Parts: sequence; structure tokens; C-alpha cells
Amino acid sequence: MRFQDVTHEGDFLKIRELAPMMATPTTGSAPASAQPQPAGQQASGGMDPAQAAQAAKDRAEQKKQAQDQIKQLEQQLADARKRLASLG
Repeated sequence: MRFQDVTHEGDFLKIRELAPMMATPTTGSAPASAQPQPAGQQASGGMDPAQAAQAAKDRAEQKKQAQDQIKQLEQQLADARKRLASLG
């Protein structure tokens, strides 16, 4: 059986190499969410609060720059319309 032929979970369990990874945990093992996370990563989003705050700040700055650029282009468009009207 080739990997691309596998279409159902039951087929995954038939493959010897994947069976240990796919097996359900026993009652004595800890759930996956209880495992410690690597330093600098949180389970919810992969970023610590400082990184999330910086990312939010960066997005806000990018948004402001885009809004400023739109405002500038709208002003150029208004000026071009005035010129066109004056050439009338």
C-alpha cells in the first residue's frame, strides 16, 4: 500500500510505521496539551505575549501606512479631475 492510496483513518492504522503515532493514548499517558511547550512558543498561537504585541503593533503601522497612501492617491485623483475639468 502506498501513502497516496490511504484515504481512511483505518488504512493509516494498517501501516506499521504510522500505527504507533496514530494510536490513541493510554489512560496513564498525559494529554498532548499537557506537554511542555518550547521556549518562546505558546499553545494558542505560537507567540509569547511580547511577540504578539509587537506583531499587532507592526500590523497597525502597516495599516496606517496603507491608509495614508490611499489618502494621498485620492488627493492626486481629485487634483487630476480638477485639471481635467478645467481643460473641459
